[in-house]
Amino acid sequence: MGFWWQDMLDRPAELGSATLVEARLVVALRIAVFAHKSGTDPAPHVAARLGSTALSNQLSLVVEAMGQAWPEPFCVSRPCCARLSPDETMFVAMVRSAARGNRAAFDRQTREMLGEDARNLIYNLMWQMGRMVAADA
Repeated sequence: MGFWWQDMLDRPAELGSATLVEARLVVALRIAVFAHKSGTDPAPHVAARLGSTALSNQLSLVVEAMGQAWPEPFCVSRPCCARLSPDETMFVAMVRSAARGNRAAFDRQTREMLGEDARNLIYNLMWQMGRMVAADA
């Protein structure tokens, strides 16, 4: 297996390198994590950021599934930070693959760290999230 992910650690990606939709999802993800850690309900904040309660709920399902399956705590940058954490970079790559329906790419990205059941669940949740984003566009 290659170590394509080492580039994420050596050269952190910039939030500006993501598409507008991906950047909105990353910032919403950050808001959800920080709201949850502070003991507040992230749903209204995430829904306001995404402009959709349904999309907010879908992202919540994705975050919950990833939180349970991720091999270590998921690391996010501060909401105002221009750099993506390695986990956020992986999140963007996974969202891209799932939204495009590219299961093979998704599996290549996640096979080393997630079991098959977790990959299936997260892929399907992200694929559905991608469909919801496309429907809103």
